[in-house]
Amino acid sequence: MIGDHAVIAVLGPSGAQDGARQAAPAELLGGELARHGYGVLVAGDGAVARAAAQGARAVAGGLVHVVTWVGADEVAGGGGAVEREGDALRALARGLELADALIILPGGLQTASVLLQMWLWAMTPSAPYRQTILVGDGWPAMVASLAELLKVDTRTRAAVTFARDPREAVEALRYYVSAQKPTT
Repeated sequence: MIGDHAVIAVLGPSGAQDGARQAAPAELLGGELARHGYGVLVAGDGAVARAAAQGARAVAGGLVHVVTWVGADEVAGGGGAVEREGDALRALARGLELADALIILPGGLQTASVLLQMWLWAMTPSAPYRQTILVGDGWPAMVASLAELLKVDTRTRAAVTFARDPREAVEALRYYVSAQKPTT
């Protein structure tokens, strides 16, 4: 949570070609999250981060939190908090600490590494739980293969949910994370 809002990390490929293919879904995802009251966290300065931040900022009151690294360009559009870490791995780790859940778009080694990082976290008893929603049709087969190959237990594997598109991802997210802190 940042303030009263649950913050959802929107992650995807950092490469120019894969990132460009995922920019439109990332922008839709950022906007849908903001419309449902979630804050949006992006890591880095790639096309997916820029598009998700732009989508969230387009919604009045959309909260955007950027975790990036020294030497990376500023995420376009301005507004929201920006944290800088020493390198991409530290920025990703900080983003995972802050996020209440993750939504990952397909493409690239970075997206697969986030999935593996989340599984490592889920296996650690003291680590915070982070539901991870993978968007796109290719994930189920890849996750099944990786889980079998790496001997991922059922409990750890359950931290992953699949969605066909950004809207379905936000709908699935609503089962795991409330958008705003409950009032007492």
